[in-house]
Amino acid sequence: MKKTKILSRIEATKKTHELIEVHVKKQVDDFEVGFPIASDHRWLIIAAINTEGQFDGFTLFALKRIKKIKVGTAYLAIVHHYIDFAKTHQLYDPLKLADRQKQIKHWEKNLSRQLLILLAKKRAFVTIGGRFKIIPTGRILAASTHGFTFQPFYEFNYTVADPLTISLKDIAFIQFWDIYDDLYQYTAPKIAKKTFQIQSETKTD
Repeated sequence: MKKTKILSRIEATKKTHELIEVHVKKQVDDFEVGFPIASDHRWLIIAAINTEGQFDGFTLFALKRIKKIKVGTAYLAIVHHYIDFAKTHQLYDPLKLADRQKQIKHWEKNLSRQLLILLAKKRAFVTIGGRFKIIPTGRILAASTHGFTFQPFYEFNYTVADPLTISLKDIAFIQFWDIYDDLYQYTAPKIAKKTFQIQSETKTD
């Protein structure tokens, strides 16, 4: 699908708040579902919906990595029913993650810079994909205008490794402000406090 057609479809679905499938290049039979909420000539942000029809945070896509945007598919029809079920049983967005999308809508003119600066400020837990020798999973970000630095995150002990720098041009997608970020924000300070106590006790001994 040509970039102009992708842009046109994104703009149309943003106006109608239509559920879409986003297919990324080199990803076979793998796509993400959600509602498009912000975009420019380089990026698209969707409010992601998981396979159970629940709100699942946000995903930023590099437009040049998008293979196609699909609407009105048989799978999306099923997801609509899942969403209705989740809303009926108060399971759609129990963590109120969708409240954060109001902020995203104000970033249209400088989408990536606004997002990365905020993720860095909040030390957000994200999932990132792109042209890397080793594709990272969970990350803590520190942003700049031309690229960003992230620290590898180890989910079992909530510690980080040495920071690495990745250029914006190499990003395929970034998943952010989802349940994993909330879990990290809740757990990391507690782990850090416990580690500090252990280190203090060791020095005292």
